[in-house]
Amino acid sequence: MIQARIQKGFSAARESAGFRLTLELEAGPGITVLFGPSGSGKSLTLDCIAGFATPDTGRILIDDAIVFDSGAKVDLRPQQRRCGYVFQNYALFPHMTLRENLLFAGGRIPRLDRTRKVSDMLERFRIGDVAGRRPHEVSGGQKQRCSIARALVSGPSVLLLDEPAQGLDALLRADFHDVLREVRAEFDTPVILVTHSVEELSLI
Repeated sequence: MIQARIQKGFSAARESAGFRLTLELEAGPGITVLFGPSGSGKSLTLDCIAGFATPDTGRILIDDAIVFDSGAKVDLRPQQRRCGYVFQNYALFPHMTLRENLLFAGGRIPRLDRTRKVSDMLERFRIGDVAGRRPHEVSGGQKQRCSIARALVSGPSVLLLDEPAQGLDALLRADFHDVLREVRAEFDTPVILVTHSVEELSLI
């Protein structure tokens, strides 16, 4: 369960309009969709939950644990929040193989368990046969599945997806939605998905 009640603003400046995000959010098991036009604060919301951006005021709880509270001066670092984050560009380490990307993400898991968990995730997400390749050597769909697997390998409390289908062709979008349905069915992890596509809402 994720609960957030926050405010975050940016002052107006030369060639830049002011902006204020005021948000109340509660997300439980399953998929919660943040829908709206570009610039409405969807990605900023994910960044505040994950700890990459600091709200001006408010409170954020993940699994009933306070990760941010402006009044109590609590602001946990991103690595302390147990959020799996899939960025728009996937953000895989280009110098690492797909397997190495997952091993790095599972760094806090004991070595033997980590190796087994990574092998399992590679097979679950159908990228075991390309596990030794680097990101530039695989398809867009394989990079996407690797990014989701990497976000899940450490057993996060929430999976944050920032417009992961943006820029994909119809075939890759369909593959992504299949993977997302599998995640919903197989993992007991709340998912918060950012999109500005009305069409995508009917496919989840």
